[in-house]
Amino acid sequence: MPPFVPERPSVSAPRHQGLPSRHREEATRTVAGEVTLWTLVAEHLGGDATDWEIAREWPRWHQFNIDRIGQEPGSLRPGTALRVPPPPRY
Repeated sequence: MPPFVPERPSVSAPRHQGLPSRHREEATRTVAGEVTLWTLVAEHLGGDATDWEIAREWPRWHQFNIDRIGQEPGSLRPGTALRVPPPPRY
């Protein structure tokens, strides 16, 4: 199976011009059951998040929580409270 390659985003969309489009006040997200960073980030970003946005964000979550997750991003344990990273500055 070929790797996921996102399509180039539309430059006319406000969220692709650096304007905030989502704002969540949550400081932490608790891992529940068999979830991945991808699914946690997708849920956090909301239903209109694109695969491209999720693919960009989950590594940030991993790095921000490496002390809680460890080096392997697929080793999430139920009950772990992950910190929500601050919005990116691109």
